[in-house]
Amino acid sequence: MAELPEDKKIILTTDYKDNTINMEFSDNLVDNREKGYILSAAFLAFAANEGLDKQQVMEMINSHYDQFTGDDDSSLFKRL
Repeated sequence: MAELPEDKKIILTTDYKDNTINMEFSDNLVDNREKGYILSAAFLAFAANEGLDKQQVMEMINSHYDQFTGDDDSSLFKRL
C-alpha cells in the first residue's frame, strides 16, 4: 500500500487595523502551485457550500479581483 503524502497547513488571520489578510504556510508547503491549488480549492468549496453558482463566483471575481492585483500600495495581494 502506498504511503499518503504528508499533511500540509495554511493558517489565515485578519488584521483589521492594517486591513490585511495574513497567510502562514506549514514548512512542508513550499510549492507556489500547490499553495494556489489548495487556496483555490478551499475558496471554491466554500462558495459551493454557501450555495453560490458559477455565475455568482465569476461576478464576485470580476468585481473584486483588482483589489488584489493593483499596481499601487492599495493592492491586498502585495500586503499578504
